[in-house]
Amino acid sequence: MSRQVLLARPHPFIVGEMKPWLEQGGYSVKRPDHVDDLASHARACAGAVISLAVSSSIAASAADVVKIVRQANPSLPILFAALRPYSQIRPEIERLLQGLGIAGAVLGADQGTGSLLPGGSKMFLYVSKDDLSDATRSSTARALLVKHFG
Repeated sequence: MSRQVLLARPHPFIVGEMKPWLEQGGYSVKRPDHVDDLASHARACAGAVISLAVSSSIAASAADVVKIVRQANPSLPILFAALRPYSQIRPEIERLLQGLGIAGAVLGADQGTGSLLPGGSKMFLYVSKDDLSDATRSSTARALLVKHFG
């Protein structure tokens, strides 16, 4: 399986901090130039990272990007990323998924490896900027990432 991750909705945090973090974990990253490139890249990647930031270099909302990626590859694991803590962002992600008719659970990296297992089309992982800046949380997030993306 590919160890390539699609930065499906890049944001400066994703590119500046998450990209090196993914590369340190043994993943290569693919950054699309345009929204029209998303579907073809989604078919060839191990997972997708979608920023929940208001703006992105991809001219599409997070919901639109999830929809495009899921239509191209329904089983592609998705990791959401943003600056806010999991407790603040989880309801937003759940509303986004519900609005798309996607049933699934959202696991935050700060919850630890616990009983919820990431991976597949029914589980979504969330990693915040703080999860990457703290060594212990970064290690936990990486363990979850490996389980999630394979």
